[in-house]
Amino acid sequence: MLNWIWNFIIEFWNISCLMAPWVLFGFLAGGIIAVLVPERFIQKHLGGHGFLAIVKASLIGVPLPLCSCGVIPMSATLKRQGAGNGTVASFITSTPQIGFSSFIPAWQIINPLTAIVKAVFAFFTGILTGTIINFFDNDEVVAKEVKVVETEPEVAGTEPELMATVKRKNKIVEIFQYSFGTLMGDVGGTLIFGLLVSAVIAVALPEEFVVEHVAGSIWAKPLIFLVSMPLYVCTNAVIPIGAMFLMKGLSLGTVMVFLIAGPSCSAPMLATLWKIVGRRGTFIYLGVMLVCTLATGWALDAFATSTPIASLTEAHYHGESATWFENLCAIVMLGAISFNMLKRYFRVETVLNPGQGQILLQVSEMECEHCRQLVTETLSAISGVSNVKVDLANGQALVTAKEELLPQMLTALERAGHPGNKA
Repeated sequence: MLNWIWNFIIEFWNISCLMAPWVLFGFLAGGIIAVLVPERFIQKHLGGHGFLAIVKASLIGVPLPLCSCGVIPMSATLKRQGAGNGTVASFITSTPQIGFSSFIPAWQIINPLTAIVKAVFAFFTGILTGTIINFFDNDEVVAKEVKVVETEPEVAGTEPELMATVKRKNKIVEIFQYSFGTLMGDVGGTLIFGLLVSAVIAVALPEEFVVEHVAGSIWAKPLIFLVSMPLYVCTNAVIPIGAMFLMKGLSLGTVMVFLIAGPSCSAPMLATLWKIVGRRGTFIYLGVMLVCTLATGWALDAFATSTPIASLTEAHYHGESATWFENLCAIVMLGAISFNMLKRYFRVETVLNPGQGQILLQVSEMECEHCRQLVTETLSAISGVSNVKVDLANGQALVTAKEELLPQMLTALERAGHPGNKA
């Protein structure tokens, strides 16, 4: 038993060391995109119902560093601003599947072909899903929870204030805070889960069993697809698991099915779709993903057996010892993840009681650090609003502002995908 535990710890550390440099670099790239490409830019260019809007939604969604919980408020915002169901579905389809924070680790840990196919798959399935939903759905079926906000008369002089951006003193600091605070706090837990599962697979799953009973089975890919649905693993967390599956003998196509279905067909992801684009759109999405995922898996297996370039299709991870730099990166990565996870439990949320000149708002749909940051920036961007404090646990925000600014704040929150009201 002790020997098994020791081997588990070694495998966990080895794959953490191999992933850490590329995960840190990927998270940094994701932070750069998030800070330098404002969400208002994304919202501005994704309005409309036509095919071009669907293509733009999928193209913009592919590199964005958003997990499924981060996609929810952004998608709701697009819907409220008049984007069609097809455009919203295209964005929801492409965004959680890939991103710079996972593309680079997939390239280095698994193989280049996997990373490229995963990105191309996310782009084209986003377009295909959005196009089919536009054709059949025509925006008639929308879940009751999502209501498009009626256009209200604008108050003179308020629109520039609502569209103003937050004055940022230091973009470099903000990039690092987003990369290793907000982003790592959102997906760090599932990344640790992926590392733990990959270590269990390495120690407990015999390679002979996989080769004899799983690898050659015609049911391997459909079974992997079904097993992935109840899981909630982000696109970063599936990488170490996929690498270990590939090393144990599963085919590249079967591993690809898991890499796609894990983040994009989980129960929380389907619940999000049901809420945003309705029942019919959700079934269209699931059908497209099932057919395209299995077809891609079989096509990859056919390619892998015929290509002479082994480095394109074989796993780069083989349990080798880590260098000093990889060990250092692993310490930094696991330390940052642990810090972000633990601070949630040890943070003492101050009870927000409004004083003189302050307004307490009840804000809905805040589920992660990304949501906290978005609400803070949205309220801080309004001229006349200062000292914004957000209580994520209770879904509240306390601001120092005049009472007449309340309509502007509520409108801004609505546009940001977090409807609110005065508490």
